[in-house]
Amino acid sequence: MKSTIYFLFFFVITVSFSQQKNTIIEDDYETLKGKIRLYWNISVDRSLVYAEQMAKSSNYEHLAFANAAISCLLQVKGETEKSKKKYKEALFYLDKIPDSKNKKRLTADIYNYAGLTEWTRENFSLALENFREGIKVSSQIGDTKQIMKFKANIGLINESVGNYQIAINNAKECLDFIDKNENLYTKTDIINKKSNLNMALGGAYEDYFRENRNNWELLDSAAYFYKKTVQYSDSYPENKITAKLSLGNILNFKGNYKNAEKMYYEVADLSKQNNMYGMLCVVYYNLGDINLTIKKYDKALIFYKKSDSITILKQIEPYTYLKSNCYQAKIYNILKMPELAHKHSKIYLDRLDEFESKRAEERLKINYKQGEDNLTAEMLSIEKKYKQDLLWARVINIFCMLLFIGIVCFLIKNIRDKKKTRKQMSMLINDFDR
Repeated sequence: MKSTIYFLFFFVITVSFSQQKNTIIEDDYETLKGKIRLYWNISVDRSLVYAEQMAKSSNYEHLAFANAAISCLLQVKGETEKSKKKYKEALFYLDKIPDSKNKKRLTADIYNYAGLTEWTRENFSLALENFREGIKVSSQIGDTKQIMKFKANIGLINESVGNYQIAINNAKECLDFIDKNENLYTKTDIINKKSNLNMALGGAYEDYFRENRNNWELLDSAAYFYKKTVQYSDSYPENKITAKLSLGNILNFKGNYKNAEKMYYEVADLSKQNNMYGMLCVVYYNLGDINLTIKKYDKALIFYKKSDSITILKQIEPYTYLKSNCYQAKIYNILKMPELAHKHSKIYLDRLDEFESKRAEERLKINYKQGEDNLTAEMLSIEKKYKQDLLWARVINIFCMLLFIGIVCFLIKNIRDKKKTRKQMSMLINDFDR
């Protein structure tokens, strides 16, 4: 009897504690969702902390959302295998939830995180598939806000594949919707979304300019939206730093190297303060690019090597590493250092094969900063020139060696002939004396 009473007491306490735990998590669920989204562009690690806090719940809805968010955040950090595992867990918990309007809303959230994850992996076709499925689900429950979010993310994909006008139209449509429906958002949400959308517009216009370099209005539009991004990004250092980096790029394009360099140094300092190594890697590369343009080759090499060091140490920015080695090859070729030119051109050509394989697989229209075909031809030219120089060096070495051997043989023969002549002369003198 006593044991039964103890068991019932323990059971009541356990149930009460479990209910209290879920009640606390339920009260915090929307708050935690807001914090996960808010800190996404501020600090991935902090956003991850809130997602992991939500994952402590025993509520299937909380667990599904938390694991989907964790999956996406882990992919941003480059932890692909862990990301895939967490996404499977999100689907596992989602499957346990009964059909309802809330489940459809949660399903749309998970499609959104899945799309962003695939976009981060540069699997753009899979990302688009997830965003489209998310729009279908959101349409079933009339969630206009979520539909606009999917449209904004589809804009990211269009920018990535070179459909810049579609990306621009999507982002402008989303900004217009926010302006007309401010009552649907908190003030923090409005600032966050305007920061992201202006950033997307700046990027789309800048990339559009790269394919239409005679249309300087595109570059002016990019600068306008990057400046708007900076205005809305005091709480979002990643967007602010990226926008400033891009403003530096625009100054660089326009030949204003002094102010571009000044902007790049500011970005480098901000990147160090925020431990943004990818950004630091890119800005070092850009500083190398400026110094190459103004023919300060030694200084350019210093910045290219700094960029390479970060790539190798942190295993990030492979494209920047590719281009860095390309331009280092160019510099060493100018400086008439064929062995180093060959070394870096080989790295470039080997890595280029990897990028082209990925591009073929995804059927992407990837646009490089400065005529990739011409750069490839130049690297092949350096490779060919190095081989020719090496061949001529070997021919000259062999010729010198044969010449040396010939001279030595000639000298030996000459000495032997002299000895032979002397011997004959000596014999003739002896015969004469007789």
